[in-house]
Amino acid sequence: MVIAERKSSVAKIVLRKDVLFVTAFVGLNILDAHMTGVSLALGSSELNPIAMAFGSNILLKALIASAIGIALVLFKRGKVLKPLILGMFLIVLWNGLAIWSWT
Repeated sequence: MVIAERKSSVAKIVLRKDVLFVTAFVGLNILDAHMTGVSLALGSSELNPIAMAFGSNILLKALIASAIGIALVLFKRGKVLKPLILGMFLIVLWNGLAIWSWT
């Protein structure tokens, strides 16, 4: 019984961590979409050809990011979220610098 209880508590901790990572990934994608829209309004241009097709649609970007995050967790590839979060953070930082330089 003790082993089953420990496995259950470890699973809950891992699930909480995965939920936090998915939330951070989705949040950064939403922030990226918003900042991209602001950048485009200020006269900047989009470099990502895939993003040019969607524009700065926040809902679509959030849904795609959610699907990716949930799929990674369900297929036990949650560790991939860490570099994705770092990459999105750098993109958001880049967008912030672009907006700051235009204003």
